[in-house]
Amino acid sequence: MLTCSVCVLFVFTGSASPEDRYDLKTLGLDYGLQELKDPRPNRVHILRVDLGRGKVQPAVVIASDPDGGGPAEAALTDPLRLARDRSVLAFVNTNPWDSFPDIAGKRDRSWFGGQPVDIHGLAVSGGEMRSHAHPSYASVRVNDRGRVFMRDSPADGSVVEGMAGFEQIVRERNIVVRPGGALHPRTAIGVDQDGIVMWLVVVDGRQKQYSEGMSLHELGCLMLDLGCWNATNMDGGGSSIMGLAEVSEAIRVVNSPSDRVLGLLPNIRPLPMILTIRKKLDSKRSPVMEEETTE
Repeated sequence: MLTCSVCVLFVFTGSASPEDRYDLKTLGLDYGLQELKDPRPNRVHILRVDLGRGKVQPAVVIASDPDGGGPAEAALTDPLRLARDRSVLAFVNTNPWDSFPDIAGKRDRSWFGGQPVDIHGLAVSGGEMRSHAHPSYASVRVNDRGRVFMRDSPADGSVVEGMAGFEQIVRERNIVVRPGGALHPRTAIGVDQDGIVMWLVVVDGRQKQYSEGMSLHELGCLMLDLGCWNATNMDGGGSSIMGLAEVSEAIRVVNSPSDRVLGLLPNIRPLPMILTIRKKLDSKRSPVMEEETTE
């Protein structure tokens, strides 16, 4: 296993202000923005979630299934729509996915709302499985006691929420990815040793001299410095997104997604599912996205 030989000292340079946000800290949430200059400009959005306070819970939201028992598992949907429940305080993207080939074997990767896609890896919402775990993807699971695990089987309790990333980057306080490699926007989920504290991290990228992205090893160093026992690299690139609740109870995107319209205007990519952090519900219900019958 590799360890991080050189790690940048990260300092919080900004945070969600109390006048335009919920008082997230009283609920166990702490958001911060880190602006890095070395080895390149990067903007890192970090949400620390203390599940031990018993005020919030992680909940996966999956978009509607466009073909029932067919091959598609979700229809790409605006993540702000997926996060529209008033109990949602924050969200990040989760699993990678892909479209289906046409008769010529070509895949449409223009990523438009309503596009049927295949979710890669584990996808469980409210105890209901939409996509099974696969050995090629690293599973992140939440059991019925609200603890988060990054291994094949939770130590206790049944799985009620599940998602998957490309690979685990920190395992038992060791970085397990090699230095070097491509720089991209990144999303990572980390947990402490007890699975009670989570870190949701989004690194903006592909924006020269503003935020240029990180390698997997750099991301692992960051997660290690935050205090993660385990951490997983989720889907990234144009999918990387983080939203936070405002006083109005609306969710605002706080990062700068890398997709652009006409190469200029920021564009929020539709997603098949997200991980939300929400106020604890009095009764269990699945937050699976249902089709709307009215506007």
